[in-house]
Amino acid sequence: MLEGLFDWFQGFGPGFALLGLFVIMVIDAMIFPALPELFAVLAFLMDPTPEWAAILLAAVCLAEITGNSLLYALVKWKELPGFLRKAMKKWTGFIIFSDERIILLNRVAPVMPFTGAFIATCNWNYRKSMLFLVVGGLLKYGALFGLVGLLDYGFERGDAQLFSLAAVIAVICLSLAASAVLKRKGRRQ
Repeated sequence: MLEGLFDWFQGFGPGFALLGLFVIMVIDAMIFPALPELFAVLAFLMDPTPEWAAILLAAVCLAEITGNSLLYALVKWKELPGFLRKAMKKWTGFIIFSDERIILLNRVAPVMPFTGAFIATCNWNYRKSMLFLVVGGLLKYGALFGLVGLLDYGFERGDAQLFSLAAVIAVICLSLAASAVLKRKGRRQ
């Protein structure tokens, strides 16, 4: 069954995978969590090479900048209601960092959805925030592609796909667990 999912996804070709990953990443940045790690791994497994990983990493970074910049611009243009702005600023005060560094932390533990809105509302430095988005994306997805590449190299295709999916699920679960711990720690302070 799992191999059928990979084969189905691969049947659309690399252009579709690249465009699909870009769209998923923009949606994830702007609207709702869309499990971009899963789609990134599916796209990477089409051709688990360093060259394809570099292309996908570029797409991830471009999508992160696009989605978060669009949300940033929207919030700057149409300011959020006061109670929401106040809640967002209060929320960042509960986290380990209360500035742009949260963006890097957000790569490990998803503690801040709608990052572009936080950048605008908290008046963070836009360029610094975009740099953190790119650096965080390169580190997170680079590590994920590296792990999946090693699995693909060390195991037969079907087993590698299964282990890769398990790795993505583990990354997501660990991220959610870290997020819960940080949120709980923030509430205590």
